[in-house]
Amino acid sequence: MSGIEVLGPDAIGAENVQRWAASGLPVPPSWRVSRETVLALQVDDLARRLRALPRMFGRQRRWVLHHGVMNPRSRRESLLKLDSDQALARALHQLFEHRPGPDHAIIQALPDLQAAGVLFTRHPLRQDLPHMVVEGVPAGAGGRQRLVFDTDGRLVHHGDGSPALDRIVPAEALVTLGHLLRNQFDHPQAGEWVYDGERIWLLQSLPVGSLPVPEEAWNRRAGGALFNQALTPLWYTLEGRWLKTAFWWPLARRHGWKELENVEPYRRQHSHLYSNGLYFRRLAETWPAAWLQVPPAWQPPESLDDLTTRRRPSPPRRRWLWTLAVLERRLKQLHLKQERVVNSDRDALWHQLIALDRIGERLARLEGRLCYLWLPELPESHDQPFPLTSLLTASELRALDQALNLGKRDVKDAGQGAVLATLRPGDDPVHAPVQDSPSLQAVLEAVGERRRRHDPGDRLDPAVAAWLSLAKRARALRQALAQQLREWLVHAAGELVSQELLAHPDDIHFLYFDELWTLWMQRRIPKSAAGRIIAQRKVRYLEDALVGAPDWKMDRIGYGFGGNTAEPLLLGLPLVAGRVEGPVRRLCSAWALNNIQPGDVLVVDEVDAAWTPWLARAGALILSRRDPANPAASLARACGIPAVWGLADALHGVRDEEWVTLDGAAGTVARNTSPVPGG
Repeated sequence: MSGIEVLGPDAIGAENVQRWAASGLPVPPSWRVSRETVLALQVDDLARRLRALPRMFGRQRRWVLHHGVMNPRSRRESLLKLDSDQALARALHQLFEHRPGPDHAIIQALPDLQAAGVLFTRHPLRQDLPHMVVEGVPAGAGGRQRLVFDTDGRLVHHGDGSPALDRIVPAEALVTLGHLLRNQFDHPQAGEWVYDGERIWLLQSLPVGSLPVPEEAWNRRAGGALFNQALTPLWYTLEGRWLKTAFWWPLARRHGWKELENVEPYRRQHSHLYSNGLYFRRLAETWPAAWLQVPPAWQPPESLDDLTTRRRPSPPRRRWLWTLAVLERRLKQLHLKQERVVNSDRDALWHQLIALDRIGERLARLEGRLCYLWLPELPESHDQPFPLTSLLTASELRALDQALNLGKRDVKDAGQGAVLATLRPGDDPVHAPVQDSPSLQAVLEAVGERRRRHDPGDRLDPAVAAWLSLAKRARALRQALAQQLREWLVHAAGELVSQELLAHPDDIHFLYFDELWTLWMQRRIPKSAAGRIIAQRKVRYLEDALVGAPDWKMDRIGYGFGGNTAEPLLLGLPLVAGRVEGPVRRLCSAWALNNIQPGDVLVVDEVDAAWTPWLARAGALILSRRDPANPAASLARACGIPAVWGLADALHGVRDEEWVTLDGAAGTVARNTSPVPGG
């Protein structure tokens, strides 16, 4: 038809709709209408010409008129939706009668609509989430509704609108459109869509302008179980330096990462250790699992596909087992030697600390490979938690067994204190063994009548089992090293307090290593470690340990923190069936273990394996990620504790004491429900 040109798929076409259609995007039937054609006809004549176009959708056909950009600096077009041929004809006349005006306009035919909205291929407000967000309005409904999908295409958040958007528009259709947009463009997109009851149509797509690429990104979760809670300054300067000098910098030199040779891999903020995303971006080039530690803005579209092609692990090298054996023997020798050191021999005591420091550095070389290279590659092939026995050491299993199987009346006769003597709630030397903390032991004694069940999934791939066994052994050595450091620090603190260089023995944990050296070797208090400063550090540390910290720090902004999520229903993955109602208890560190009450619905992220006796008191468990190596997930399976996992942002999306209903079979957590009267 003269002056009205069909816009079919064309990869080099002049119009966006042509190029989008050529790439497989669901573009409605489109035409280009010229100014001359419109102004040469009366409105009624133009309406008849439009009616004569191929009747794609029968008498119920609607029209969309691309009205041009909204302002000169914008790439967003104003779309005018019209319900008849006559209305379109009048709108075209009004568009071209204004001078100056466009030379042509794009029109598209649509059927009657059931819903419309905008799809963001990445969260428009959260730099830390790769989630796809859909906002839409069902036909006849007044309120806008939001749906959130994770990277697996799973619906993880939805509102409570009526009629529900996700019951009108198939989730599969939205996920497919999001996948097409993500692969078609190299920048996050906002695609305007409509749904006709059978399929989704894309009207326009433009870059999401609110999502700049951060210059720097720091991740709190990176590092597995190495840094899963708040750290004191002394432990940070020790273990952070060990991993930096023994693992990261040699790795950077070996792979030729020149730009990272002198870049710090760690930063301590909010009393938590954050890992530099720059290292993981380079690491992901050869170890795909590292993409999970890179912010979404730095991930190429194909990175999500790379996670499904992880390498098959080979058994650990024998020399690593030999290294562990040597370090274990060396640590025992140092322990015996330390007991013989004369109290007044300050130089000998300091040499003991340096010897422990060297053991920590050698251990960090192996732990870096475990936590950053091999262990992250293992869980992807497992959709169920690893057996509890593969994650817990022998002493941890014994403590858990006694906490589960002993009643209060049996504790004294069973000698529980001897079993718990080696149990530590964390690796930081500030954490005393349970035998030194009666309140913690009382918690273990009050677990109740829950019994361990058969540990499911006892069969593991031999290579996976070997790696998990090596990780357990390395962790046990790290705990033993931390305990020996604690003994040294307790002794040194007594000396420093007696010389009035410290006000309290616990203050020694809140010194940085250089400050400790000044106190010990020069016998003077550095200005950076004045009493007021140490007191502030202690208060800040305990507050951060109980409250938690953001998951990400990007360009000095924290993400994943605050507990302000408004969704009334949180959607995760089923782990252990069971329906439980109870108050929420967020668990951010070992310092919160004492707060657990029987029946609490515990919300956890990364946990220490030694926490399992405390976690056994929970009425239900919510795990923010689907990690088969998380001891909390394995505990839930072994003990039959109702649980949901893979509930993204859970730790920061709920509030302590908030009443929830968890359905482990459905994978849901309903918020803001009322407790049962008298319960």
